[in-house]
Amino acid sequence: MHIDYSKSTSQQELFKRRLLVAQLLVLVCFGILVARFVYLQVVRHEAFDRKAESNRTSMVPVTPERGSIFDRYGVPLAKNSIGFSLEISPDDLERVSPKETTDEAIARVIERIRTIINITDADIKKFKKIKEDAASHDSIPIRVKLTEDEVARFSVEQFRFKGVEIKKQSFREYPNGSMGVHVVGYVGRLNKQDKLRLEEEQLSEIYRGTTHIGRTGIEQSYESILHGKTGYQMLEVYAGGHSLRELGSQPPVNGLNVKLTIDAYVQSSAEKAFAGRRGALVAIEPSTGEVLAFVSSPTYDPNLFLDGISMDDWKGLNESKNKPLLNRALRGGYPPGSTYKPFMALAALHSGARDRDLVIQDGGIYNFGGHKYRDSTGGRGHGAVNMFTSIAVSSDVYYYDLAYKMGVDLIHQEMTRFGFGQKTGIDLIGESAGLLPSSEWALKRENREWAPGRTINLGIGQGENTMTILQLATGVATIANGGVRMKPYLLKAKIDPVTGQETEIAPEVALDLKIPAADIDLVRRAMVQVNISGTGRGIFNGLPGQVAGKTGTAQVFTVAQNSTYKQSVRGEFSRDHSLYIAFYPADHPKIAVATIVENAGFGASAAAPLVRDVLKAFNESQAGKRFDTPTIMNPQSVSSQTNDTTKAGKP
Repeated sequence: MHIDYSKSTSQQELFKRRLLVAQLLVLVCFGILVARFVYLQVVRHEAFDRKAESNRTSMVPVTPERGSIFDRYGVPLAKNSIGFSLEISPDDLERVSPKETTDEAIARVIERIRTIINITDADIKKFKKIKEDAASHDSIPIRVKLTEDEVARFSVEQFRFKGVEIKKQSFREYPNGSMGVHVVGYVGRLNKQDKLRLEEEQLSEIYRGTTHIGRTGIEQSYESILHGKTGYQMLEVYAGGHSLRELGSQPPVNGLNVKLTIDAYVQSSAEKAFAGRRGALVAIEPSTGEVLAFVSSPTYDPNLFLDGISMDDWKGLNESKNKPLLNRALRGGYPPGSTYKPFMALAALHSGARDRDLVIQDGGIYNFGGHKYRDSTGGRGHGAVNMFTSIAVSSDVYYYDLAYKMGVDLIHQEMTRFGFGQKTGIDLIGESAGLLPSSEWALKRENREWAPGRTINLGIGQGENTMTILQLATGVATIANGGVRMKPYLLKAKIDPVTGQETEIAPEVALDLKIPAADIDLVRRAMVQVNISGTGRGIFNGLPGQVAGKTGTAQVFTVAQNSTYKQSVRGEFSRDHSLYIAFYPADHPKIAVATIVENAGFGASAAAPLVRDVLKAFNESQAGKRFDTPTIMNPQSVSSQTNDTTKAGKP
């Protein structure tokens, strides 16, 4: 038998080559494996060690207690209550199949929850709205403020609901409902924009675990001191996520409580006096600038916004023709009407534009450039008037002539001293500066020269003049304070929630106008005369002491030359505004007030009676009456408020 050794040898060589390739391949794979081990165990050791530690430990944020808000006497305006919410963590929900989406899993779980506790369609809508702004790992409430019975029922079944848990938390409350909403404001849930802003401002850490943030009013303006600082718990956890023990902790720093300058009794009385009518009112303590009342009407309930306002409620508020969301006291711009005249008189005296004793013949019409500027007497006029009587009888012709003699720029210069045309600096976000026209403004805004004829209406608070009620209140408080303009403010004190120690906020002088006492006395006496024999006569009868005041009626539209204004035939929103400014008592002022009732006509018919009710409430408060919400700061105190809900009336 012949054997072919050459063939056998070639097969052996082929086998050896294949074996060598296999050995090299194994060696390469082993090398790769070793390199990977080195990378994981040496290069990435610290990173994976931290990751392993994080799988063993859990950093749980401990949110701070938000500071409460009180009025000047300790009446709670915003507080916290402890309750329970039922929350769903979408990432942690069990899936019935790999194809089930997160939304499908959520819908299925909610239907199961509904067999145990009541979940309304409105609850589901709020859940979906919150989910839009939430991260995938966030816990989202499907029900808040569970009853004890609901907590007990779900707790028994909770083991069947992975990713759903009951959480104990602090809920913000506004115990007085709509009262003071435009000054206190409200909080709302954090959204994506808030979180991005907090990251940019490097505040994310102190907000970890926080669900709400100040949206308006004091809640927004003093967010930094009301919120506090988040703490944490470092927990050792099982593989399933259940805690074993605490490894360390940092307690949260609770927010500071704040006491406002607001007098809740006066605030509430003022809001009741508006009786739902559109308007605004600001009351200030002249010697300090403390704001005693800050009203915008109509109001709304801030509790609607706490966990996402329903679409129906939002539509009702946002589309209402009465604009309840508008902060009229802070942002509403109005022509001041004849309430401007006392300021014009002081401007004339300071600038030397007119002597106090100069007599002007008021025949009811002022002629300029072929145009007739009429007054409110129907052409009868007031006869011979000097500066004193011009205020007392509210002579339009006197101030038409004065405005023309002064000119727009001198008026602008003088009125700036009272704070008009600029922000007052009150400690609320969103203040409007109003408008105080000048020739420079006309060039910039309208690209044309200011026409002298436009100046004439400025003298009676019409034309381009627009002011906020806050500015008017600050202005009349300046007269009451002898020409010293104080910066208006709302934060009276910061309160340590642990020790109760109060840190008072000092009043701040904005500008001393250095008005001669004789000039202040002339205007004060003239404003007192307004309520004795002038346009406000008889309205303040019954109040102890004298009230210095000035009525104002501001046109919403211009009446044609040969036409007569008739309120009865005008649509509601085309009627004149009713304004009034006052300080009281006239000889030693403790309160200065400015108010407007929109489209309510003559200043004496609506605004002045409203101020009367506010001054009456102020006297009652000074005598010890308080708003009837039980105080948290002093739970032993007993309210002496009566149920006096007297509304503003017509003379």
